[in-house]
Amino acid sequence: MQDINKKIVLFTVVMVILIGTVTFILVNRYVRENSEPLVGIDEVNFTLNDIRNKFTATDYAESNNCSGRVSENAIDITCNKKNYNFEFNGVELKITTDESGKDIFKYLVNGIEELHGYNDGEYLETVDKFINGEIAVTGLNYKKTDDEISFSINVLDKLEKYEVNDKINNETIKNITDVNYEYSALGYTISNLELVKNDERYFLVFSAVAGGKETYDATFTIKYYDDNNVLVTSQSLDLSTKDTYGNPYLGFVVTTRLDNPETYNRITKYSISLS
Repeated sequence: MQDINKKIVLFTVVMVILIGTVTFILVNRYVRENSEPLVGIDEVNFTLNDIRNKFTATDYAESNNCSGRVSENAIDITCNKKNYNFEFNGVELKITTDESGKDIFKYLVNGIEELHGYNDGEYLETVDKFINGEIAVTGLNYKKTDDEISFSINVLDKLEKYEVNDKINNETIKNITDVNYEYSALGYTISNLELVKNDERYFLVFSAVAGGKETYDATFTIKYYDDNNVLVTSQSLDLSTKDTYGNPYLGFVVTTRLDNPETYNRITKYSISLS
């Protein structure tokens, strides 16, 4: 009887030790796998962890079984068992991915901009237009090769939101200071307009972004007028001669030089068109 009791006690001790060892190993592994550093970002009041948390709280993340981990120099996101590693260099989050990474980037950017003060979902339209190649956004970069896409976002600055007062689809004479609109024609969209007059050298610099297509084979024309809508000068640019440098849009500049101050000072209006 005593031998049986001893065996029971010995078995119990062995089981307790075994269970304790297994529990210790499992707890240790869980802590090791689930612990992560709190990574602050200079010049802003949020962390890489906050960015990850913003993303994983989205409906997109829930619908696509997304999770994320933070390291000292990266946010590692997994969606539908596929990994997306965003490297952090202290200023930008960068990733090289394929087409499936577009939505990851979209919701990550929106979350960052919400941390900068935008309302929930307020920045999604801007990111959509950027990814679709319709607009350029300072602080966002998008380069595409045959089978890879590189994205980056400057996390230190609150990015400008897409806002436009007017959309036109025909040649319209505008005041020289009126650049807050979009012009659409032939399937293209011209946006991000800027027009600068140089009073010292008598030239005008017009810059914009053409988007909406994968190739750019139209001719862009800018015309300048006086107060009475009388044409003073015009200049055209064959967009096919310009390089996108891997961007999903085409940025271009048209510089118009005038011979004398009298002609230059007559210009108060302009119009743009595509043909």
